[in-house]
Amino acid sequence: MHSETRRPTTRPPPELQCQVWLDFDGTVTREDVLDQLILRYSVDESWRDVERRWQNGEIGSRQCLADQFDLLRVTPEQVEALLDGMTFDPGVGSLIGLLESRRVPVTVLSDSVDFFIRRILDRLGLGHVPIRSNTAVFRSGGLQLLCPHENPRCSFGAAHCKCRSMEALGRSGRRSIYVGDGRSDLCAARKADFVFAKQTLADCLSRESLPYIRYSSLHDVAQFLADAWQSSPAWVEPRRLEASPVIRRAESA
Repeated sequence: MHSETRRPTTRPPPELQCQVWLDFDGTVTREDVLDQLILRYSVDESWRDVERRWQNGEIGSRQCLADQFDLLRVTPEQVEALLDGMTFDPGVGSLIGLLESRRVPVTVLSDSVDFFIRRILDRLGLGHVPIRSNTAVFRSGGLQLLCPHENPRCSFGAAHCKCRSMEALGRSGRRSIYVGDGRSDLCAARKADFVFAKQTLADCLSRESLPYIRYSSLHDVAQFLADAWQSSPAWVEPRRLEASPVIRRAESA
């Protein structure tokens, strides 16, 4: 892996030469789990001002999440109930199944919390998928955020420096495919060889004239890769709950 910013390509690397990095909140899940947690269990509305400062680029996600977690008053049982109510992208099983059948390494990279992610993946039968994320501990009636993968030199002030994790976990000789949806994915997407993006991430890449494939469901991502690798979909799709929309290429791609 190289740490410098590179221009993503418009064609995915061959299956034997790639690895996939998958965002979690808003990508694997339909909702942002942290947003729902803060919305429901913050002691007041001051989290909105913190969010605004992050959206405006005044602070990084490390400070944003730490300040918002300080406002939480929540029990382990309430967190578990929240997590068990989260909905997921119906294409996640198809995508993971395709990658595993083609022996393509896949890792979840997230600004969320490890045991949040693991509980949801376990519920989907995907608890074996590797993850790298923040963690948290219950203290004084709330949650304290811990960021073992932050990078003091990160220009984004990220709680989890996904670029550094891609470097640390990247396999020699394999190029990166990144799948994400938000601002916290931007730096990693800039350094990836090929990008699937939607929502805020897609808007950011369009403004920077960086190529990507716009997707709506992870079914789209799975089908695009299967087609690009000249392979018929021979994997099991246990969670195909709805038809996938047509993939739309970004105007700048």
